[in-house]
Amino acid sequence: MQLVELEDLPWMPAAIRDGGTDLLDFGFDRLEFYRGVVPKLGALLDQTGCTQVIDVCSGGGGGALYAMRALRDEGRRDVRFVLTDRYPNEAGRARVAERKDPGLVYREEPVDALAVPPELDGVRTMWSALHHFPPEAVAALVASTVRDGKPLAFFDVAASPALRRLPGVLAPLALGVNMTMLFVGSFVLVPFVRPLRASRWALTYLLPLIPTLVAWDGMVSALRAYTPDELLAIARAVPGGDAYAWDAGVAGSALYLTGCPRAS
Repeated sequence: MQLVELEDLPWMPAAIRDGGTDLLDFGFDRLEFYRGVVPKLGALLDQTGCTQVIDVCSGGGGGALYAMRALRDEGRRDVRFVLTDRYPNEAGRARVAERKDPGLVYREEPVDALAVPPELDGVRTMWSALHHFPPEAVAALVASTVRDGKPLAFFDVAASPALRRLPGVLAPLALGVNMTMLFVGSFVLVPFVRPLRASRWALTYLLPLIPTLVAWDGMVSALRAYTPDELLAIARAVPGGDAYAWDAGVAGSALYLTGCPRAS
């Protein structure tokens, strides 16, 4: 179901959008949601010989920063991460600066995931954002990466099989409990999110716009999530897709799609 997520609205104030993505990134990080799929990125780096990751739709940096930390823990300090976003996230840039890692940067200039500048060369990644794109936009996203001849590794929340079996009109109702938990959970998590920001506190406790965004967007994300077979069908159908080796699957509740140009 392609409902609209509030953070995708162009008029959404940055303080509310960033506050929501900061909370979601914090939750994913603490749960180690992507622990099972980071090896897929490591294997793709080994296969291609790439030492640079170009992350698109980085938001607050959650998934990419988790992956970088996991790779660093494995002793892989040669991999450089470049985080980018159409709406660069102030808190994300601050987190990057705090790490003082010469192999980690957050690009200040806006970057459209469908038109990545040619100087940004490396494995193209995306974390927790694929569901924001309807199928035709996913096809355009994959096609642009294939056209540029870059390897890709996209990671997201996997579609729930139980939710998929429900009649469409009942799905939003079934997610009512989930929305309530996300709304209440936002009040609990905000004190732990770094860096501390007065706007995040005000838009949570004085005017609960951030919890509202988190609850709504979390529900919509579950309805828009993809399955591995859906992603494979899209990837293989794009122009030039047959020249790539594709792989997709689920680890835990995390979804992955990887693609690598076949050796000629």
